[in-house]
Amino acid sequence: MQTPDELSKINAKPVGSRGSLWLKRILKTLLVLLLLLAATGWYLWTFQKPHHSAPTSAPKEIVASGDKVLDSIRRGVEYLKVNQETNGEFSRGLLDPKPGFTALVVDAIARSPDKYREKDNAWLKQATDAIKTYQRQNGAISTPAFGLDTYTTAVSLLALSALENPEHVTAIQRARDYLLSVQYKDDETSETFGAPGYTPGGKTSGDLAAYWVEALKEAGVKEGDPAFENAKKFLSRLQNDPETNKFPAKDTELDTDGGFIYRPGESKPEDGKGKSGKRMPRSYGLMSYAGLKSFLYMNVAKDDPRVQSAIRWVRENYTLEENRNIGPDGLYYYFLTMAKALSLYGETVITTADGKQHRWAEELSEKLISLQNNDGSWTNRTSSRWMENDAVMVTGYGIRTLTICHDELKKQVAPKTSEELNTRTKL
Repeated sequence: MQTPDELSKINAKPVGSRGSLWLKRILKTLLVLLLLLAATGWYLWTFQKPHHSAPTSAPKEIVASGDKVLDSIRRGVEYLKVNQETNGEFSRGLLDPKPGFTALVVDAIARSPDKYREKDNAWLKQATDAIKTYQRQNGAISTPAFGLDTYTTAVSLLALSALENPEHVTAIQRARDYLLSVQYKDDETSETFGAPGYTPGGKTSGDLAAYWVEALKEAGVKEGDPAFENAKKFLSRLQNDPETNKFPAKDTELDTDGGFIYRPGESKPEDGKGKSGKRMPRSYGLMSYAGLKSFLYMNVAKDDPRVQSAIRWVRENYTLEENRNIGPDGLYYYFLTMAKALSLYGETVITTADGKQHRWAEELSEKLISLQNNDGSWTNRTSSRWMENDAVMVTGYGIRTLTICHDELKKQVAPKTSEELNTRTKL
């Protein structure tokens, strides 16, 4: 027990000294908490970021069909089969936007030439069940913490639709209703009018809008629906063409190339400088094809000025060597979006500004086959941006892209015999 003298000494200490002591203790406590948070973050990023369990076996060897495109697709499918997790998903860890990876894989496999279906493939049913476990009360199919609800819902809707299973109708309808609910319906002069948000009321982008339009088209939304009519207005605001875009973002100037940017006033390449001296967001490959395919999904006519302006950009910027204007970033997503857009446009040959003719489905198929790894996978070897160093996700892109090309090659000239078909699809 302290004596009166000791108590008097304590009480005699200046108030400032006691306050300083408490401040030091608080700061030390905060420092410890920050260190603990940093250690937790490091652990999650190191061990719980998107990754995959080691496959228990090598991909199955395929029997050569004589159709190089089909064989490449089948090799990719066999790679994915051995990289499925025990819970049916196609990724592990907490730090990935589930169920996005799984849905990308299911969509690619279900739409591939062999048309995999759940009734014949227990592993595919397991993957589909995993996707549906993420459907929330509002219809979104997502993990809310990542703020990508609309993206993951859209790709999940596409995957469930591709399976053509009546058991998924209710889940698809609920997902469609969610997607319709996230569209901005504010003042028409607003930059976001007609755009979907990543979450209700969240940020938006042209790339997001493109997936949103595709998913709603798949879910049965028809031409002329107010959702599409308003989406056209938003997408027009992303086109670099003063003739088709009457609402450029404030303090920016439009380019005249007919391509598309990421969101009003913002794009992924470095800005240019307009004639008036204002900042000029530049078009780039992925978004330009995304804008084109979105207009075509909404049945905007081929001779519409917006479509023709976008096709002018394609003719002047056609390339398989990069995601035009941003290099290797997002290359495989660029390939997929290109294939969807050009397939919808319906022209076998793209004649570029230099007069060269490109049979795009053949060229894109050749390019992808040349990039396929020995185990049947694909991965972006020069850029990890947008997770394209993940072989499972990128293999899904590769399979889906080649499937579109394969369908195009079959349609170009209707063959009379199966032998003729195999001959025409050989590369």
